[in-house]
Amino acid sequence: MANQFIPNKLTDLIAVRAAESGNYLTVGSKSYFADQLKPNVREDSGSMRLVVRDAGKFVSGKSLSAGDKSTLKERPVDVTPNFGNVVIDTDQYTDVLEANWDKEIAMPCGKALIEGVVSNAIRNDIGRQNIAFVGTGFLPLSKASRALGSITSDNRYGFIDPMIDSVLATVGKGFDPVNADPIASKGMFGKFAGTEFREQQFFPQIEISEELAAELATAVVASYATGSDYDTLTLTGVTETIPAGTPLFVAGVKATNLVGNEMSFNKAFIAIEDATAGAVKVRKVDFNGQGTKEASKIPAANDKLVDTIKAGTYYMGILRTEGAQEFDTFKNLDWSNAEQTSDSVEGIYVHEGRVVDIMAGTNTTRWTVVSFSQCVEPRCAALILVKDAQPNLVTM
Repeated sequence: MANQFIPNKLTDLIAVRAAESGNYLTVGSKSYFADQLKPNVREDSGSMRLVVRDAGKFVSGKSLSAGDKSTLKERPVDVTPNFGNVVIDTDQYTDVLEANWDKEIAMPCGKALIEGVVSNAIRNDIGRQNIAFVGTGFLPLSKASRALGSITSDNRYGFIDPMIDSVLATVGKGFDPVNADPIASKGMFGKFAGTEFREQQFFPQIEISEELAAELATAVVASYATGSDYDTLTLTGVTETIPAGTPLFVAGVKATNLVGNEMSFNKAFIAIEDATAGAVKVRKVDFNGQGTKEASKIPAANDKLVDTIKAGTYYMGILRTEGAQEFDTFKNLDWSNAEQTSDSVEGIYVHEGRVVDIMAGTNTTRWTVVSFSQCVEPRCAALILVKDAQPNLVTM
């Protein structure tokens, strides 16, 4: 995406900082809503919607019956805007007397702005992955990468907690170097199993206690309920709190590929918030469409959990394929009462508005990023958890 600059000493540096820190938003993402974004959009904007298309079912034989026909369905995906802001007040002498405005004001404000946007995007994405792999060393990275590669031939990108790289350094393997432009290579570890991996610091750390691990090992499904905003997987025999980001796997419930065919790996039901009393909220799952469905069947009462997570400390990452992530930013905002300017680097638009209070001698400056960022195709995304054997022990 071409860079566009409207010169201004305050926004210039912030936009560059945004691009350097925003790879999670931009790398491998696709702009699905560009044609729907109006030149000027106010903050009461609602969500954008795209649809995942269905596919007919495969039938063998020369003669076909009426039951062999498929009624194609569409799975809607709604993406809501994220308004990220930093607002400061400065006095009328700051521009004149402050020798390092860029370093001491603009740079930290820009860093706070984009890190807040990225952190919100990651929290919103956790649980939107159809598959998950948990383990030690490079195994979760390898399995997730190969699984996604079996679903689509598109390029694959991974974003992992920097502590994962520290854990992997102990197993005697490493990432292969990748040639990329300076901005795209920011925080890049390299390539492994066909996936480009980058550092991302805003993933939560998962702590699984011995008590919870023991309960999950014997838990069974009590019920599975679909809702308007989320689904609920209720388990019997679980009294400990299940941390947000914990994946659960149900016997016989397999993940599907992009035309709804059953794969060899299990569908992951990932807790989107801390779960108590065995009631686990998960992202809504499509079980019905032939080509849009994400799982082979709905979990049923008395189904057992399989491949349950063991006790320990886990660091998180997300892998996704090209186009699985939607990303757009508003190019213009309507701040009619403010001095306004905008910058764009790598498709991230940063807007600055300034209002001057002549009587008080103060300047109010607001920097804003309005973005649409979300995983819109869970079947092309995987969550990984890498176990740290000794999280707080460092020996010399």
